Amino acid sequence: MSIYYKYDWDEENKELTVYINPTEAFYEFSVEYASNHEKLSKRKNLLDSARKLASEVLPKGTVVNSYRVKFQQFLIAVLDEKNGATRELLEGPACGSYKVKQNETLKDISQMFSVDENSLRKVNQLDGDTIFVGMNIKVPCYLHTVVTSDSLLKIAKRYDISRDSIRRLNNLDTDCLKIGQELKIPKRMQ
Repeated sequence: MSIYYKYDWDEENKELTVYINPTEAFYEFSVEYASNHEKLSKRKNLLDSARKLASEVLPKGTVVNSYRVKFQQFLIAVLDEKNGATRELLEGPACGSYKVKQNETLKDISQMFSVDENSLRKVNQLDGDTIFVGMNIKVPCYLHTVVTSDSLLKIAKRYDISRDSIRRLNNLDTDCLKIGQELKIPKRMQ
């Protein structure tokens, strides 16, 4: 059973409010959450369960800026996401594709998209750094659906990635976006 029994989605602020199941013993929950030695662990567990709920109830590619945790009418915590988070596809991480050009190395491509070299090796099932001109390299990414207030600059800032990385991965010639357009956003190095 989930720790949360219902949720409210605020589209304008990209905020998910989750409500702790009333069958939870609130006193025990609050004592555990407030204890100094376990505070960070509990905060992480709250955030992880809120993320899990978001992945189940929100459309893929939905950006979440923060989670508000409530018990009945009491606000217990506000958990912010650094630069927003997005739901990944359930069947596995999403990947964009990039065609290798003359004189490019795996390191160049990893720096171009701010993606870890090991992630590129793993996703592309490469044993070493050998790549060839014309080879299609998969780039781990998030999926983002463009909404009314989005611009390429805002999206780049939200994901802490360069506009050029987004342009390259999506073959964009300009910064013009369409509402509902789905963009691939490179997963930043960890």
